[in-house]
Amino acid sequence: MKLLRNLIFSAITVILAGLSGCQTGRVPPLPPDAVPPRVAVASFDNRSSFEGQWNLGAGMADLLVSELVDSRNFVVLERGSLDKVVDEISRQSNRLFRPEGRVDEGRLDNAHYLIRGVITDFTQSSGGSFWLGLRHLFIGSGGYTARVGLTLTIVDIESGRIVDSVQCAGKARAGDAFAKGDYKGIQFGGRSFFQTPLGIATASAIRQGLHGVVKKMPRITWMPMIAEVDGPRIVLNGGRERGLEAGVVYQVRGKGTPVTDPLTGDVLDIMPGPIIGTVRIMEMRDQVSVAELVSGHGIARGQTLERPLALTP
Repeated sequence: MKLLRNLIFSAITVILAGLSGCQTGRVPPLPPDAVPPRVAVASFDNRSSFEGQWNLGAGMADLLVSELVDSRNFVVLERGSLDKVVDEISRQSNRLFRPEGRVDEGRLDNAHYLIRGVITDFTQSSGGSFWLGLRHLFIGSGGYTARVGLTLTIVDIESGRIVDSVQCAGKARAGDAFAKGDYKGIQFGGRSFFQTPLGIATASAIRQGLHGVVKKMPRITWMPMIAEVDGPRIVLNGGRERGLEAGVVYQVRGKGTPVTDPLTGDVLDIMPGPIIGTVRIMEMRDQVSVAELVSGHGIARGQTLERPLALTP
């Protein structure tokens, strides 16, 4: 009977731990007219009382990076090992390396936002009891409770301002059979780790953080623009994937004028530039389209396009 009770309790413990995880599911996809923000993730600052076998700062950052990439809501840029990327680019410019296949310099992406994390809690404590009834058979025990708390801060890199912050936490429980010694030999972020109370709590906190970042991250709305001018060919920054259509005529606006607050220097608004001409889309591709000049002059890269005027008959 005692053996049966232990077996049942062990199974129930696993179920309880799994049910205590985050149930938020996948984040919604970006709207069709949204531009994925370019983000970088800094190594987390560990302010919890944990001092053990894992580098929590780098580990938590890697977990968040994985979730951000998997969400398809962001362009995530490498920062933790960027020095290795830079070293490889510099190495390729050495004359000892063949020129074929050499990457171009000056093409590293710039991040618009930095996500900075702080680990506020990473503990597993013993004590307490929980009871579960199963067809009138009650099993009770003291156990372990794991808690993970995180604070994520979104920073606008251009201004250095804090855009918003996200508080997230995870919690999981296990029975007496689970001891702290069970973490020996377990790698942070590995499959075995996520089967432990601390792993389940970590996954829950990271998922909550992802949802919070998606909700609070500023969004940029895509707009048609002049990407390149190659003689009579005017290349636009969107094609079939952005819903552009051949034969449509757009107005072209010149560069706008920023309006800044004379007291703080903050950009309050951007006054639209003058309409300097019109273009008609002639050739469609998936990500770009090619237009011709209908009227006007001074068409240049970076100018914005207005809504279609009319479809040509």
